[in-house]
Amino acid sequence: MKSNSLSAPMHREIYSIELLRGLASAMVCFFHLSNGNPDFLGSGSVTKTIGRHGWAGVEIFFVISGFVIPYAMYVKGYQMRSFWIFLKKRIIRIEPPYLVSIILVLILGYVSTLSPYYKGQPFNIDWLNLIGHIGYLNTFTNEPWLNPVYWSLAIEFQYYILIALAYRLIVSPLLLHRASFFLLFAGLSFLPGLSNGVIFFYAPYFIGGILLFQRFCNITDAREFLVLSAINSILLWYQQGWGLMLLVALALLTIAYVKKVPAIFKGLGLISYSLYLIHVPIGGRIINISATLISSPIVRECIVIIAFAICIFSSWLFYKFIEKRFKRMSSNIRYDSLKESGTLVSLKVESR
Repeated sequence: MKSNSLSAPMHREIYSIELLRGLASAMVCFFHLSNGNPDFLGSGSVTKTIGRHGWAGVEIFFVISGFVIPYAMYVKGYQMRSFWIFLKKRIIRIEPPYLVSIILVLILGYVSTLSPYYKGQPFNIDWLNLIGHIGYLNTFTNEPWLNPVYWSLAIEFQYYILIALAYRLIVSPLLLHRASFFLLFAGLSFLPGLSNGVIFFYAPYFIGGILLFQRFCNITDAREFLVLSAINSILLWYQQGWGLMLLVALALLTIAYVKKVPAIFKGLGLISYSLYLIHVPIGGRIINISATLISSPIVRECIVIIAFAICIFSSWLFYKFIEKRFKRMSSNIRYDSLKESGTLVSLKVESR
């Protein structure tokens, strides 16, 4: 067993995950509210400036998944024979809230056309496009998403399949196996003409989380972790720039070392998936309606804050009445493994 310089993962909850989830979801929400309609706030708006880089919250989610998905699999004793059980757990956890959010988008889209101030296209359902949402196929057909955040769920689902298939390499005691996975995953990000609709385009974000998971669970030693993390950081810098490289480093440090999290961030982390799903159809409509009715720059700044608060409250309702029950159903599904009934399961980690 390799020595571990990080806090032992089997004896405490990783509250920092909720902190990052809440922060990432709030960043994306505020970005869409403050910058989604480019004409709503002026170029000199402080609110618009603050939210300008909130899109990077998506990359934080990828780092979180890189760590927490294999971690949850490790803690609960995942083995290859549990592949379909793993996918079943993920589908039950993710899909029902996602599908309900699609219905919400369609309903609000129709209701919007009833307003005398509506200036968009007539309401119409493209059934082929809608079917493409169910299997995340729009990412391969270049069909538009009903909600601009859905593309990232397609990337996440590709990651679930990848991690389930490659899990034995990731947790292997052999350096050759672990290094082979790292080199293959990282190398595929250099494919010429690689679409941003496939997971390999975002490989360095997921790799960062995976490397931390391996170190956190004593699968690797400090030297291997530092060497591969340095290579991954260079890859991130080369492909995405130093800003996102530093963001990933900060996210990983937060997961590893932050132990105390304010209650407000725990709560925000709890509803982060709900907030991610519904902030555009709800908050975006508040912004667009206000753009028609309100011209005062100061009032518009206030509208963004009000819309953000409404999104938080709506997400809490969505979590309470929709997401929570499926989250519970997913967590009750167990892998066919003796390991899960052992002492490893002393820590609650929600994988989304």
